[in-house]
Amino acid sequence: MTTSFLDSLMFVLQSIFAPLILAATLGRCASQIPLNFPDRQDKVITEELSSYIQNQLHDGNITGLSLGIVLPNGRVEFASWGNRTEEGDPATSDTIFNLGSCSKAFLSASLGILMRDFADGKNKTALPNFVREFNWQTKICDLLPEEWMIEDQWTTDKADLTDLLSHRTGLPSHDGSLSPDDSPGDVVRRMGYLRTAYELRQLYEYNNQMYITGAYIVSKYSGSYRDFVEERIFKPLGMTASTLYPDRAFETGNFTQSWAPATRRRIPFFMPEHVTDLIAGAGGVMSTAEDMTRWMKMLLNAGVDRQTNATIIPQKTFDYATSAISVAKAKGDGLISFFGYGLGWGRLTYRGHELVQHNGGAPGVATIVDLYPYDGFGIVLLANTATKLTTRNIARTIAADHILGLPPIVHQVTNEMQLTEPSSSSPLETPSPDVLSEYAGTYSNAGYGNFTLCSPLFPTSTECLDVIRDFRIVDSTAGKPTPSVDLYSAWPRFWGSHLRLSFVSGNFILRITKLYVDGYGANQTPFEDVSSEQASATFVVEEGKVVGVGLFVALSESWRAKKGGSVRDVADVWFDKL
Repeated sequence: MTTSFLDSLMFVLQSIFAPLILAATLGRCASQIPLNFPDRQDKVITEELSSYIQNQLHDGNITGLSLGIVLPNGRVEFASWGNRTEEGDPATSDTIFNLGSCSKAFLSASLGILMRDFADGKNKTALPNFVREFNWQTKICDLLPEEWMIEDQWTTDKADLTDLLSHRTGLPSHDGSLSPDDSPGDVVRRMGYLRTAYELRQLYEYNNQMYITGAYIVSKYSGSYRDFVEERIFKPLGMTASTLYPDRAFETGNFTQSWAPATRRRIPFFMPEHVTDLIAGAGGVMSTAEDMTRWMKMLLNAGVDRQTNATIIPQKTFDYATSAISVAKAKGDGLISFFGYGLGWGRLTYRGHELVQHNGGAPGVATIVDLYPYDGFGIVLLANTATKLTTRNIARTIAADHILGLPPIVHQVTNEMQLTEPSSSSPLETPSPDVLSEYAGTYSNAGYGNFTLCSPLFPTSTECLDVIRDFRIVDSTAGKPTPSVDLYSAWPRFWGSHLRLSFVSGNFILRITKLYVDGYGANQTPFEDVSSEQASATFVVEEGKVVGVGLFVALSESWRAKKGGSVRDVADVWFDKL
């Protein structure tokens, strides 16, 4: 985003918005003045603002975007920009989008509802005989006996449901280990082969496998996680367009298509029906801006549906889920406070106002849900392009500033964690083609499976010839030569189809990527969609022979790195060369 863009946006906003009046009465939070939004008809989303954001879609590489706002007086507003199909069908407030990780809040809500069922004797299945209570302190090993096992025995024995959903089990993101053929049970049972980065409850470390495990627990004790969410949340709230079944979403004709931002190319939906059970708890909900305002209204009303006065989510569940259990970001920046993570929700303050929120991202998915619990309003933003938070933040914070009666400012509120290069690896000289060929070969890890790295200069098999050909096709179509210092592999994972290992700034960077040699959709031109999943890689040579490669994926220095030792010892993932 350029400075001129920010300046012009500021000028337009200052001409559009007039500050609203804040109430002087004291609220539940003594550190802030609660909002008393007047019951009037002036709009947060004006025609001028809508036109301006529409003009900026191209700069943000966003194909379609939908915005929903719940105001303190109960009124709702909607606006949409761009398209939901490559044929030009417009995005609307009833366009169905995948929520990405904004789905995680539905898992914590479901567990809270299930806990209430057990407390009230309405459970469909029984807990194991030795489990006395089902609550947030119930241990995972008791709920999943003979299945749950972590590398660290203390974590295996002591981790509970709170640890699971607050990202403090000590396991780093092992998303690269997920296969499209995995079931949730497969992921749980393979967990013991994945290395931990920290001790239990030591540090925040975002991990989708724990939400896969949480959904597996709901299924085990209710019959089906996907059905549980639909029956206990969607139906009572009248969220008729929302589902965890992709085929149902496609059948409506309102489900958006998906795009990659870097190439502006249409890509397939990342979660077809046959893999939805795997990712349902971590990112499986599909919904609309209209349905999401119903969800937000209920949450802003302490878990009670305003229309029916029925309790959907126990208030204790929402209060606990939105508390700062883990510290995800220890410092603020003047606009936002430190960032705490609860159970599928983050908590911080924005310009002195309590904010409960979550972001979502996946191929073709970019979402945000913001709740201001003490000011009584919420904002949901859904996009069909995996754009970064910058463009999304403009819309959400402009709306929040307007409602809060604050002078509008343009800024970024990211809370994003960046890949940390491992301190154990020192910069290397660019490897020669002969040395590079030594790195080629098959590598194995019990938690991740096997992959075969292929050198473009020394292909050793028909499989490698096919892989190198496919990379050359997409690279040449993009107008760039296939680098001689890259290595490649076919490796069908949940988040991609191939691996690209590149030598960047003195280190190898491994990226999971997706090749579309035959294009996709109406455009049959080959292209590549590089995943955000990446890791720093360090090869180990002993007695002139490559013996393996270590990957570093943790956000902070792991206990292994602090203890010291060889790459084999300190890597977050170690692959032996076969």
